[in-house]
Amino acid sequence: MLGYVFVTGLYFAYMPCVIGITNIAKVLDWGPLWQGLAPTLGLQVMVAFLPTFLIIIFRSCFTLRADAFAQHKLQVWYFWFQIVFVVLATAVGQNVRGFMQTLAEKPFAIFGVMAKTMPYATHFYMNFLVLAWATHAMGMMRYVPLFKYKVALKIWDEEGAKKVAEPEDQDYYGMGGRSARWAIFMTIGIVYGTLSPPINVLCFINFAVSRIAYGYLMVFAETKKPDLGGVFFVKQMEHMMVALIIYGILMTGVLMQRAATYGPGIIAAGALVFALWSNARFHQSFHWEKLPFEELTDDETKHKRKEATGVYMQPEMTES
Repeated sequence: MLGYVFVTGLYFAYMPCVIGITNIAKVLDWGPLWQGLAPTLGLQVMVAFLPTFLIIIFRSCFTLRADAFAQHKLQVWYFWFQIVFVVLATAVGQNVRGFMQTLAEKPFAIFGVMAKTMPYATHFYMNFLVLAWATHAMGMMRYVPLFKYKVALKIWDEEGAKKVAEPEDQDYYGMGGRSARWAIFMTIGIVYGTLSPPINVLCFINFAVSRIAYGYLMVFAETKKPDLGGVFFVKQMEHMMVALIIYGILMTGVLMQRAATYGPGIIAAGALVFALWSNARFHQSFHWEKLPFEELTDDETKHKRKEATGVYMQPEMTES
């Protein structure tokens, strides 16, 4: 219960922190490039520090079967935090409590709220995606372990300093944090790609850079990440279903408000219904953790034993 209280407190403190950091960044006059990146700086800073806060809460207040499951919980909660405060940032605005109250009292008002606010934020997400390229490139520099190593050299020898510097911070660079951030980048491309087609190009470049950066880091530079047998991948697929549902809600609202007739909005609503059905089917109809007993009993080839013929004799035991 204490863990849920801390997560709730972090939820309501998140947006004031983002606004505060962004306002400070806007005050600083460090040239045109800085002025272009400053509006998204507060969001990037909180996106970077949020995994550490969540991991501390999970390890302190929740019972985990293994420490790797902290990464899985981080993936889930981190994704939903970013859905609210990154993808739906303009719809939520500065009043998180008011947004949640509107959803509770008038659920169907979400169509109008998203249609009125989110189409005007496409330039913000263009800047957000471009800034993400820089974060991927900075990750290839491994500046955090390098800084730790240089500081540790003042105290230990090279071998001891390397042990202190490695492994890299698993809160931000672990499987959970990275899986959630990659899902959010794809969600931005899905949700806003129709409203502003250049976002599709920027999203493609983002993942092309990611392929180069993390294809090198995870294979050749970083420590081996713990795997839970496909849990992170399946959860990412679930998050893509969420992205399609948000896209359906947004486009239904936009077409209902801006189209000359209700026809396009009705078609979009039909696609939203299909997305909801597909999401339910994904959770209920596909079994990936355990093999269904019915499949095992129906497939006779799996439990038929082949008749043994002949006798095997170790060659070394026979006389030559």
